[in-house]
Amino acid sequence: MAYPYDLDYEAAAKERAHKELELKTNRSMWKLMILNILTLGIYSIVFFIPFSFDIDKVAPRRDGNKTFNYLFAWLLSIFTFQIVIAAWFYTITRRVEDALAEKNINYSFDMGDFWGWYVFGSFICVGSFVYFHKLCTAMNLLCENFNAKNANKS
Repeated sequence: MAYPYDLDYEAAAKERAHKELELKTNRSMWKLMILNILTLGIYSIVFFIPFSFDIDKVAPRRDGNKTFNYLFAWLLSIFTFQIVIAAWFYTITRRVEDALAEKNINYSFDMGDFWGWYVFGSFICVGSFVYFHKLCTAMNLLCENFNAKNANKS
């Protein structure tokens, strides 16, 4: 007797394996800040773990780096007075800047934003908002570029 729901599971699994997932393009600084406050800092882990995987996909291949896991950086920063998190964002900023330049995306985000807004801007309380807005926008642009190139390949 034939099975009524005849589905080729192996073919479906192969198709899913070859299909590249689209990267998230709707990162928002406001959502990050509001949910981070409401969850007492836990949402930043949920936000930046996939962020670190996405930057590995869109960053230039020639840099040969792999992003340090945000969860480990977050845990280490508890004992290092946030120095590890600052170093993590420094690395992310450098990789995003390189990726924007390689992909010829016309958006101003560079190490000056890290030093000006993330480091020194934190003293005026709005600097981190500006930095995270620029970071989210830059990453959204990179992910849109990545998704468009993968859509053209299919």
